[in-house]
Amino acid sequence: MDEFGFTNDQAYLEAAIAWKDAAVADEWECTKLYNTEPITRACTLSRDGFNASILLREGGIGPKYKYQVSINIWGPDSLCIIPPRTYDWTAIQAGLTTCNYCRKTGVPTERVAFAGRACKECAPKEWAKLPRNWSA
Repeated sequence: MDEFGFTNDQAYLEAAIAWKDAAVADEWECTKLYNTEPITRACTLSRDGFNASILLREGGIGPKYKYQVSINIWGPDSLCIIPPRTYDWTAIQAGLTTCNYCRKTGVPTERVAFAGRACKECAPKEWAKLPRNWSA
C-alpha cells in the first residue's frame, strides 16, 4: 500500500500516530488542520519548507470503515512526496528527487498536473493521460 486511507485495520492508525509523534519529536511544528477537529484527529506539520497533513480519525467514518488514516507530504516546491511507511526525515528529503510514478530516485523531477512529481521519462506519459484543459 503506497498511502494510508480508509481502513478497518487499527495497525494503520497506530502506524500513523507513531509517524506523527516521530515527526514532532524531530522538530516538525504541529498545528490544527481544522478548527472543528482536535489536533489528535487532524493536524498539519511543517519543517524547513516541507508540509504534511495527517488525518487520524477513528469512529464516525460510516458503516464500511472504522478509521480514516492519511499522511500527505509536499516539498518546498509544492509537489507531492510519497510518505515513507515509518517516519524518516532523510527519505522525505530524498522525495524531492524521486519520481512518484516509476519511483526512480536521485533524478530531477517536474510538476505533473496539480502536485504530481515525475522524472523526465514519466512526465510526458503522465501529462498525456490528463484532460487537455490541464496546463503546467
